[in-house]
Parts: sequence; C-alpha cells; structure tokens
Amino acid sequence: MLSIQDFLKKINTNSVVRENIPMGLGMSFPVLNITGDRLLVSVFYYRTILRPNDQTLLMPPEYFLTFDYPSAKLTSFQSLRLDSRYSKMNFGKPVGTFRHDAVKHLDRNGYRQMKTELFDVLNRLIAYLGDEGEFTQKDEEKLSQLYSMITEPSLHPFYKAISPKFFERYIEKEQN
Repeated sequence: MLSIQDFLKKINTNSVVRENIPMGLGMSFPVLNITGDRLLVSVFYYRTILRPNDQTLLMPPEYFLTFDYPSAKLTSFQSLRLDSRYSKMNFGKPVGTFRHDAVKHLDRNGYRQMKTELFDVLNRLIAYLGDEGEFTQKDEEKLSQLYSMITEPSLHPFYKAISPKFFERYIEKEQN
C-alpha cells in the first residue's frame, strides 16, 4: 500500500501540480472521498504570509485538486479565482492565522508528531478501505480528534467545500 505521505509527495511532483500551482503555495491536509469503487484524495492549495510572533497569515485557497488513489491521476482541477461561487472572495485578504488555539501549545516537534499521528491513522483507514487491515471505532475517534485539532478553523469552510461528508464525519464532528 502506498502511504498517504508518499502519495502526497507523488502528487506534489506531478506535472499538473508543478506546471499549474505557483511555487510557494501550501497544501492542505488530504481528505478522502469514495466515488463508486474509487478512492479519491482531495487537497487545496493556499498562500501563507509569514509574520513575526507566530502569526502566519492564511490566505484563501486558490485551487482545489482531486486525485485518484493510488495512481495519482488528476480527476478534478478547480481554480477558485475563476469559480463564480467565490467571485466575492477577496483573495488578497487573509482568512485567518496559523497557529490556532488547539495547537498553540505545541512546539515544532509536537506539531510534526501530531501530523505523523494523523497520517498513521489515515494510512490505517486507506488500508481498511482496500481490504488490507482493520479500522476500529477507536481509530475513527482518533482520526476525528486529530483532524479537528490540526486543521485551521479559518480553513474549515474550504475543507467542507471539497468534501462535505468527510468534513462532517472527521472535522465538524469534534466541534459539536
């Protein structure tokens, strides 16, 4: 099984990404969708502006991309600047700052550890979806806890836009 970390590296070196996503844009955490018998992985790309005192500005995402797993073939590419649903969005105005309250207490190593834990649980889910392992209720709860902690609340509307079901199951669930 291709790990989610290796899959994300694979899509970031994909010619579509290299040729169409400006250098310097950050990638969101991946979200999963099942369409028919296909597992799809969606991400968005957004700009950050570094500021002193741990106040990195998060700009609105500019691109939504969806890839087939594990082939990494692009299945959908959206430029939000050209999407009428986002015509009123000011792409030059920040939507929030990094680091939000749930992760403020973490140092760099603690944040990396949390990302590693998230990816480990995602890998268990992907293996389970491919009939290669188990995904327990405890895993489900851990994935929800990690997603809701690590994703920036100001970016939640964009996570919801790329996968409402995944958002409701793993991000919004912990907030209620």
